[in-house]
Amino acid sequence: MTSHAEKPSWRLGDYFDLSVIGLTHGLSDGFSNMLVPVLALIVMDLDLSPFEVGALLSAFSLGQMIFQYPLSILADNTGRRKLMLLVGMGLSAASFIAMMWVSRFLPMCVLAFLAGAGNSVYHPCGTALAANRFERDRAFAISWHSLGGNLGTSILPLAQAAVAAAAGWRAAVGACAAPAIALLPLVNARFVEGKGESEREAGKAAELKVFSIVKRVVENRNTVWLAATYTLRGMCTKGMIGFLPLLATSKLGMTTAQIGVAVSLHFGFGMLAKPLMGILYNRWGARAALFWPMTLLGVFVLALPFIGWRTGFYILSALTGVVGFVSPIILTAAADFSEKDILASSVGFIYTCHGLSFLAPLLGGWLAGQVNLDASYFCFAIMSWLAVSTSMQLRGKKQISDNPGRETT
Repeated sequence: MTSHAEKPSWRLGDYFDLSVIGLTHGLSDGFSNMLVPVLALIVMDLDLSPFEVGALLSAFSLGQMIFQYPLSILADNTGRRKLMLLVGMGLSAASFIAMMWVSRFLPMCVLAFLAGAGNSVYHPCGTALAANRFERDRAFAISWHSLGGNLGTSILPLAQAAVAAAAGWRAAVGACAAPAIALLPLVNARFVEGKGESEREAGKAAELKVFSIVKRVVENRNTVWLAATYTLRGMCTKGMIGFLPLLATSKLGMTTAQIGVAVSLHFGFGMLAKPLMGILYNRWGARAALFWPMTLLGVFVLALPFIGWRTGFYILSALTGVVGFVSPIILTAAADFSEKDILASSVGFIYTCHGLSFLAPLLGGWLAGQVNLDASYFCFAIMSWLAVSTSMQLRGKKQISDNPGRETT
């Protein structure tokens, strides 16, 4: 079972490989919110309505949702996780770079959709690659791999704001997608398909049938409830962060650079809070560890439209990051309750359902057009509280760990 291990004794190459896969994770998570820091500039350039803004943000999540689970099953069937990661992330980066030459709404949506489809491979394939590469010290490696995701999402908005101020939003998007050109060849060179698995396990994975994989995943009720919880939490945060630039400009008259700082605070404090999420899970189990962060997330999201001063806006942006990034709890619980040979499919199922968060910007854009942004944020807060309710359905037998008081429920 997953537990928090002390830092192992590693060689320099081990740290290098962990850095490579962690930075790739950061790039993937950064891609998920690539358009947010420069959204106000895109709106002005393309003259978008609130609903079109929601549609543009949703196009990425829609592509990710459609392809994530089929590709995760394909990864378990073929064992070609590294190849799928390289092709998918390459497509995503190329789609963002192509936006530099697009000046119309519909082509932008198509490219955003392709970027999401390509990015859909990372979490099932990247998590499996990291878990197999560091099989002996998996708890330590996965925790730092998870931090890499927030490192990317906290740095990229600042980088985009800086480039956008000098050269516009197109150059900002292209420049922040370009690191894939360096990272993906390193992943190819440093990681081996199936490394860390026994030959028997690799052969067993290759023989699995699609229907059998799906059946085993959905029959695990904890996996289903984890997926529902993460989806509702994602609808809250996807909508909240997606419309943050419009809220900041309409309520407080903030500039693109200031919006970039607010977005970076959200993701940066999320990065700092991820070890805390692991501690909460290790001490309390899934239900209790998810209850307080997601309850407070709804409160902070609901408060955002009513903050009339910029410092308070920055503080709330940071606080939503502190309580909003519950993926260490979700993924650790998934690893505890999933069968090893279908781990990629279980994670893929969770992230596919999470892809339904593409509905949040559409709903938020519609509410903003019909009522106002305050109504949108009220809706996002409710999503977080609904996530609390689904997390309470998690059940599991008490398992023995280094902490006798821990119950993985």
